[in-house]
Amino acid sequence: MEFTKFVQKWQLYSSHRALLSCIFWLILWHLFTSSNGATKEEERVALLQLRDSLNRPNGSALVNEWVGIDYCHWDGIRCDRNLLVLEIYLLSRRQLGLGTWYPNATLLSHFENLESLYLPGNRIGSWIMPEALCRMSNLKVLDLSSNPLNGDIIPQIRSLPSLEMLYLSSIYPSHAFIPALSALCELKNLRVLDLSNNSINDENIPPCLLRNLSSLETLYLSQNHLSNSPRILAGICRLQKLKTLSLNDNLIQGRIHPCLSKMTSLVSLDLSFNLFRGNLPSFTFSNLTSLETLYISDNKFDGTLSFAIFANLSNLRYIDLSNNDLMVNTESPSWFPSFQLRFLNLRNCHLNNDQGRVVPSFIFHQTGIILIFLDYNALQGALPSWLLYNTTLLGLSLRGNSFSGGIPLSSGFATSRLLMLDMSGNQLSGQLSSTIGNSFPELRYLNTSSNAFKGEIPSSYGNLTTLEVLDLSNNFLQGKIPINLRQNHTSLAQLILSGNNFHETIPSFSNMSNLACLHLRNVGFGGSITRSLVNLPVLEVLDISWNNLSVSIPDWFHTMPNLAIILLSRNQFHDTIPISLCQIQKLHFLDLSANSLSGVIPTCLNNITSWKKESELLLPYFTWISALYADYRVKVPLTTKGNSLVYEGTPLSFMTGLDLSMNQLTGEIPSQLGELTALHSLNLSFNILTGHIPKSFSIMEKVESLDLSHNNLVGSIPPEIVQLHFIATFNVSFNNLSGSIPFQNNFRTFDESSYRGNEGLCGLPLDTACTSPNKKPPQQDEEEERAGIAESDFFFFSCIAVSYVVGFWVVILPLVVSKNWRRKHYAAVDSCIYICCNKFSGFLTRIKDCC
Repeated sequence: MEFTKFVQKWQLYSSHRALLSCIFWLILWHLFTSSNGATKEEERVALLQLRDSLNRPNGSALVNEWVGIDYCHWDGIRCDRNLLVLEIYLLSRRQLGLGTWYPNATLLSHFENLESLYLPGNRIGSWIMPEALCRMSNLKVLDLSSNPLNGDIIPQIRSLPSLEMLYLSSIYPSHAFIPALSALCELKNLRVLDLSNNSINDENIPPCLLRNLSSLETLYLSQNHLSNSPRILAGICRLQKLKTLSLNDNLIQGRIHPCLSKMTSLVSLDLSFNLFRGNLPSFTFSNLTSLETLYISDNKFDGTLSFAIFANLSNLRYIDLSNNDLMVNTESPSWFPSFQLRFLNLRNCHLNNDQGRVVPSFIFHQTGIILIFLDYNALQGALPSWLLYNTTLLGLSLRGNSFSGGIPLSSGFATSRLLMLDMSGNQLSGQLSSTIGNSFPELRYLNTSSNAFKGEIPSSYGNLTTLEVLDLSNNFLQGKIPINLRQNHTSLAQLILSGNNFHETIPSFSNMSNLACLHLRNVGFGGSITRSLVNLPVLEVLDISWNNLSVSIPDWFHTMPNLAIILLSRNQFHDTIPISLCQIQKLHFLDLSANSLSGVIPTCLNNITSWKKESELLLPYFTWISALYADYRVKVPLTTKGNSLVYEGTPLSFMTGLDLSMNQLTGEIPSQLGELTALHSLNLSFNILTGHIPKSFSIMEKVESLDLSHNNLVGSIPPEIVQLHFIATFNVSFNNLSGSIPFQNNFRTFDESSYRGNEGLCGLPLDTACTSPNKKPPQQDEEEERAGIAESDFFFFSCIAVSYVVGFWVVILPLVVSKNWRRKHYAAVDSCIYICCNKFSGFLTRIKDCC
């Protein structure tokens, strides 16, 4: 009976089990989705609050990007399949002018699934409630680089149990941040640590960083102040799992520690730009069989290095041994490479000095190489065809060697894939190849300057349709510039033909939409400047100095909106300086020196904006070349501080100057030049200028070089001029200046050569002392003072006035006061008149009788 009831109940339960199970899962799903929906909305709101905090007090970053409800597709946000935020990436989003950002860490605690947080370059200072970061238990990647952290966040970071990658490079100021670094020693799971560019030195680096972080695989300590090689490297050698080690740009000296050879897990090692010295034992690298990248450039390693020590490093891909005192031998002993390089830099390595200075033969077997630098090794012989026509090679630099002959043709080889080819500074000669367009169809950079090529430029050079930079300067080329190289060549950005012998007038240019730099210095051009240059809409640099150009300077330069550097020195221009130059608002450097210009200096030069407010000149930068090498940036020869220097990069971008020296300019120096507060160099020497040195020069706060020598200037040197705190070169010699020399601040560094030829100047640094009158006794001083007063003009006219007033009233006052006195006075006057008339009448009668 009981058993029957049990069976019946079981059958009833079984019939409803599926329904009950379905109801259970529906309830569970409802609870989960309700909770998940609330979580998603909470994260969306938290993101908006984070954006508002980033923009406080009045920024606008991400206002137009973070809109709508689908926050997983917002810029910098990545979610998982459940639409929960996994990554927040905000690189330099805080706008300039908003000051330091003080984020509230509780905003980040809402993202419980967050794995990656990138906040570099947002000017984060201290955090509000930093302890809230501890709630992000899933965080694996944290990037706070390039922020002014004060260190309060570091102790909280150690409470992140899942953290694997930590980026803390370029924290400023570092003195508030470094003391807290010891807290990082508790991050046992950390695999990547970046502490580069933080002024870390041997004294303030926590020893536990090199002892406790046993899981570390990547360590960046570059651009710090580390110096003790044995101590630092011995500590690092304890990190046996380390795969990437970057110690470049420090001050580490001494020899490489032997323990480095035991770090067999190393894949990438960068020791470049330090002070390492000594030779490189073969065992140092031969055991590092996992090594792919080795950079030891720009140290003081010496001795002979056989490249054969790398023969068994089959994984090696990138190697840089450049700029040491090494003598690298690639030919002996006989060996065969097991590696296939992608990058090779043996610049300035005294390569194969005892093996005929030949090109390394192992390169022939590199079938995947992309970039090769063999500069400044005195390599000689003919250029190997197999090197130029390597099927994978994109960049080849052979500058500063002694190669001879011509450029080999591609016969028997496939067409070259080179994008960059530099053969400058060799002994190559003969005619330029007329088939270069067929041999190197993809070239973007070609430099054959400073060789001995002769003849005309083949028209095939104009067929290099992808060419961006062409430098054929300092050869013996002549004839005419091919028309297809100066017309309709829309890719060319820099054309350098200086130092050749064209001896014609400047040809016409048209439809060169990308030409930014045109260098035609010292090529023998005569006549006038062709107006066709206005057809170069983006031209920024124009150098046609050291030619035979005459007539007058064109008055249409102001119609070229981007023109910033104009170099017209060493020509035969005459007439006056055109006023229209004052309309070139972006003008950075103007050199009109060594011509025959006359007239006065235009007073309107203070209208040029870039000379009054510092601005950056944005010149072409060629990204198809490795950013590690600066040899392929725009270079411009400028004369400043009495020297002709080649400027490039940042110094060129901010250099400003005006050079009107060695002309026949007259008149006074306009005081308006003192308003050029962003000018770095001013040279007005060797003219016929007169008048005084303007006091306004004292406000040229950026000037570094000021040359007013060899003129006819008079007066004293304004004492206010010592306020020029950046001045490094100052010359007022051979004028007619007088008075005391200001000898303060930077002006204490100038010697007598800056002032010679001015007989009236005195004081240091000259030997002529500024004398003052001898001290006299007090009595003598009083007498001289009284004598001085008596001899003064004021005293003389005062006496006359007083005498006149006294005499007048002595006569008039009695007549006004006394009636009796008036009667006697008038009677006496009448008597005098009567007597005078009688005597005059008698005199006339005698004269009549005589006649």
